[in-house]
Amino acid sequence: MTGLGPVIPSVAGTTAPLPITSISLGSTQKKSWIRRVAPCLAFLAAFTSAMALLLIWSEAAALRRQAFDANMTKDYVLQSVSMDNPQLVAYIREVQFKRATHQYNFNVSETAEEKSLVALLQGKRNGVYLEYINRPGAVFTTSWLESKYGWRGVLVLTDFRSFFETCKSSKNPATRVIHACLSTDKDTKEITYHQESEVRVTKLGEGPNSIIFSDEGLPTMRLKCFPLYSVLLAYNHTTIDYLNLDSTDISDIQVLDTLPWDKVQINFLSIRWSDHHTEAEFEALVNKLKVRKYRFLQPTDTGKLIFMYSRVKM
Repeated sequence: MTGLGPVIPSVAGTTAPLPITSISLGSTQKKSWIRRVAPCLAFLAAFTSAMALLLIWSEAAALRRQAFDANMTKDYVLQSVSMDNPQLVAYIREVQFKRATHQYNFNVSETAEEKSLVALLQGKRNGVYLEYINRPGAVFTTSWLESKYGWRGVLVLTDFRSFFETCKSSKNPATRVIHACLSTDKDTKEITYHQESEVRVTKLGEGPNSIIFSDEGLPTMRLKCFPLYSVLLAYNHTTIDYLNLDSTDISDIQVLDTLPWDKVQINFLSIRWSDHHTEAEFEALVNKLKVRKYRFLQPTDTGKLIFMYSRVKM
């Protein structure tokens, strides 16, 4: 018939080929399905990769955290390093000691200890001191002596806030500040230190460690503890006029046991005391210092015990 185009005969027993339009339609539907599924497959692949990487990172982070926790709870002791080791002394002097930057002035007033020292030393000028303050918010007992009598010395501070504030203050240019603790034995060590607003510390293994966590959320830190004798050598002064041990930890009194007394002279000692200490502990301290030729003078209103060195054997 005209207008219908050529007719393709079908041979019996054979299958006629599909029309071209049917093949094109099937191919189009397949491509359309792939386009719909491809984003889902890409998202699934990306999600799987991200989760795998997150899992690997979490495992690695957990291992790092375990290593960090192990490090933060372990005390490291340099048992083979003597207190007068030249490298240790140089390290304290050149790395640990800091000078004040004179960014602001301290508003100083005379403390009870300073008033006693001025009277006992008859207004001595250019004296040398060492203050160890192992509690936050403690008042220095040498600021007046520095500003009025030209004293200088070493401030050993465990509280990092006091350390940074002191480093910015107007101290004597010859004074040094160090963020550390004093070792309760003759070894240099590194400990985990928790700082609280009201410090209650105990001795865990080696050195002073606190087991009371801070209510203020202050960070746990690593703190180096040096023998007192090493710090004195680093400052080039083994004869000092005044040593102040201002700590609420009774074990810090053991700092005195680490000194080679035949090589050190300390004219006046100030030791913080509190109601937590017993009468027996007080008597033991007085007798221990009496052997070292120290005479107990008086307690102060702020809970300090003052001892004076006497060359005459008591």
